[in-house]
Amino acid sequence: MDFCSSGRQDTFRYMRVDGSSWKESEEINGITGGSLDRNDLTSIKASGSLDYIDAPMIGRDYLRIYSDSIYPPTGERVSIAHGTYIVATPSSTYRGAIEKGTTDLYSVLQILAGDAFEEPLVLPTGTPAVSKASEIIAATGLPVIASTSSSTLNAPAVFDNENASKLDVVNWLMGFAGFDSASCDGYGNVLLRPYVDPTSRMPTVALHDDEKCIYRAEVVRDYDIFDVPNVVVVTCSSVGDESAMIAESVNDDPMSEFSTVTRGHRIVTRETVSGIDSQAALQAKADALLAAKTSAVESFEVSHAYIPMEMGEVCDFRYAAAGIRRDDIAAVRQTMKLRPGMECTTRFRRFMRS
Repeated sequence: MDFCSSGRQDTFRYMRVDGSSWKESEEINGITGGSLDRNDLTSIKASGSLDYIDAPMIGRDYLRIYSDSIYPPTGERVSIAHGTYIVATPSSTYRGAIEKGTTDLYSVLQILAGDAFEEPLVLPTGTPAVSKASEIIAATGLPVIASTSSSTLNAPAVFDNENASKLDVVNWLMGFAGFDSASCDGYGNVLLRPYVDPTSRMPTVALHDDEKCIYRAEVVRDYDIFDVPNVVVVTCSSVGDESAMIAESVNDDPMSEFSTVTRGHRIVTRETVSGIDSQAALQAKADALLAAKTSAVESFEVSHAYIPMEMGEVCDFRYAAAGIRRDDIAAVRQTMKLRPGMECTTRFRRFMRS
């Protein structure tokens, strides 16, 4: 379906999902609207809220939200599962027999974020990182889809059960294996996928101010370069019995407005990491951190009609009237309204291609 064409009609379905079988059991009525949030910069990735006139009483089950769209000129229909959520109803208001209120939604990753091991977790050298993460997730009852990985721990890892949640452990293992932090799809599957450098991605989404323009004229640009670092120092303090390693990455490119050459002084940020077994790997980590911190200085917030888009996808954004043309901005945060048109407000962050 061409989501940029006008005349599309959208409706919504709210399905109860059995917490044990993960099968849909019934449609939930009484929900009048709400919004869904996706945010790649948070650990649970997705949340939201729903307005209701009859509280969705689903107990330990989950709520899956679909949009059903039809394009009348062709009769084409598309259904999209936007998320499967934990439901919490902190308060409601009664007017006679009518109960009204707002319920909060949390992605299924909240189960991992809210759980901890009963005692400190010790992972020995040789533990397969992604397989162990999958095991932790599956043990909580969540479905998991993991890419293959041969990465194994090169030194023991110990996690304090009082300070580290299961999601903390999973994401540490993901980082060690060179994967993205855990995410989830619309059906509640926890996804473990390799990290892909945004500088290697090409645009897969387009927002243009042409005859099919679907975004509002007001576009917010943030550009704060005051404390953008041009030096990153990374220390690895726990690599077996060896002494701490240190790597430094310096932006001394005279063509960069952030570099030590252009600014005439160093702006240093320091990071501490663990589980890196070589100086070359630590240097690569420092280089990646400097690139990420340099890339985070410019962002655009755009309000637009819904188009299918995952967080992390790169957008080709053109706004000729404002003299803006970017093909290097990646979606990092989005709020979508649950009403016809499914208006979205998406924040895109620019990254620098080498």
